[in-house]
Amino acid sequence: IALAANGASMAILEVPTGALADAVSRKFSVIAGLIGFALVLLVIPSIKSPFVLTVVFAVWGFPITLISGALEAWVVDNLRTESREDLIKEFYVKNMSIASIGSILAAFLSGLIVQFLGMDELWYIYGVALLGSVLALVMQKEHFEKKETHFLKSFRDTYTNIREGAHFTVRERSVMCIIVATFFVVVGIELMNICSRPFLEVVGVPREYFGYLSAVVSALCVGMPFVAKNLADHFNREEHYLSLHALVFGVVTASVILVKTPKIAAVLFVVIMLQRTTRNPVLEPFFQEFLPQKLRATVGSFRNMVLCIALLVGDFIISAFTDVAGPQVMVAMGGIAILPAILFYMSIKPKSMQTQ
Repeated sequence: IALAANGASMAILEVPTGALADAVSRKFSVIAGLIGFALVLLVIPSIKSPFVLTVVFAVWGFPITLISGALEAWVVDNLRTESREDLIKEFYVKNMSIASIGSILAAFLSGLIVQFLGMDELWYIYGVALLGSVLALVMQKEHFEKKETHFLKSFRDTYTNIREGAHFTVRERSVMCIIVATFFVVVGIELMNICSRPFLEVVGVPREYFGYLSAVVSALCVGMPFVAKNLADHFNREEHYLSLHALVFGVVTASVILVKTPKIAAVLFVVIMLQRTTRNPVLEPFFQEFLPQKLRATVGSFRNMVLCIALLVGDFIISAFTDVAGPQVMVAMGGIAILPAILFYMSIKPKSMQTQ
């Protein structure tokens, strides 16, 4: 329920906070968001009431939306002002590369922290680290021109974009199939992501090993996008690769219901966590092939709304059934939830066949 409240608040606040960043300052928006994010992290370990925790998670959506979008806009504006548009793509590549290295290091350190200090210390260290990033960002310059922004108009424009994206999606069967397939995948992934660590604990994996296993996952994820691309090339048609991907990860995840030993559980956890980096590098460019340039952002906004709904559906399923069924059953249900995506992937008509 707390995660659903967090997702709902982000969906609601994304538009007005984006307009605020355009009207005031991207730098101010990012720094304010990081400070608010850090304060929430520092408060969470002291919360004892589930109700208070849910309220805090809802409030947490505000600083998150202050950062999202504004950070990238700040960097891109600076590069364009300095006439260094050639570095924009390089920024995205290096940003992802550094983030992957950070994920490996963070996962390894989290294991050590939990083993020797305890779970609560993770929140405190994360919060202090974010405040440290604020000190670094305060010293950075900003090239920014304030824009006249009307918040109500921003909401109306967003509604128009989502409506136009929905109309296009209904007309284009392949786009509809991709979005519906992704809906099922995201519901399944949410069940896996939230319940996988409680499942590991239930079968006897020590908490400190969660971090070490995540470090292994992060290290493998560095190269998996290239493996996925090469595998997809051998299939010739992306929808065949995506169908097999959904089948393999759906069945492997569902097989969690049979696991009784910590070692097998740990291996399956690593395999399951590779699904995103073996799907998105193939799915995203494939999806873009079906979108006309003038509606690319519009349909993207509609798809993001659908994915937000999928996350909320997954969160409500978790809140309704996990206490009764247990995390192991819920992870297996996540695998089953992915399987309907196969039918929709196989229903996609390739772009080349559409134009003939």
